[in-house]
Amino acid sequence: MNTLEEEKKIKSKTVIGLQVYDEEFYMREYNKNSVKEFFKYIKETESIIKEKGWSLETKFNKHYCSFKAGFFNAFGIKWIGSKTFAFFFKVDEEQANIIHIKMTKYENHWKEADYYITPGKTKTKDFLPLFEMAYKKLTGD
Repeated sequence: MNTLEEEKKIKSKTVIGLQVYDEEFYMREYNKNSVKEFFKYIKETESIIKEKGWSLETKFNKHYCSFKAGFFNAFGIKWIGSKTFAFFFKVDEEQANIIHIKMTKYENHWKEADYYITPGKTKTKDFLPLFEMAYKKLTGD
């Protein structure tokens, strides 16, 4: 005799639209004083990009802000914890070691050099050779 099996019901999930990653989001997720500094360094980086005439888009994500040409990141600023953040540059480890700025660590998985930022002490302009190197690597200019 043929019997019908009862269909298994699959729980449906609520659909969530694209998350907006802005200052308000970061204020909820991270230390408020650190968020203010995070945005200060983003503005300083955007100033360098503008001065150089580079065609890079500022893109905010959950854990970082990147400066990208098309799909690919050249460099950015990422959160390490709720208070700590760092510059990252998409360069080879050997390239990063040529520049005489103390690297915090090299992320092989992401192929990026990380440099922790100490608000008030870290000067964005000091990283100009790394900004230039990462931009040239990405664009070939």
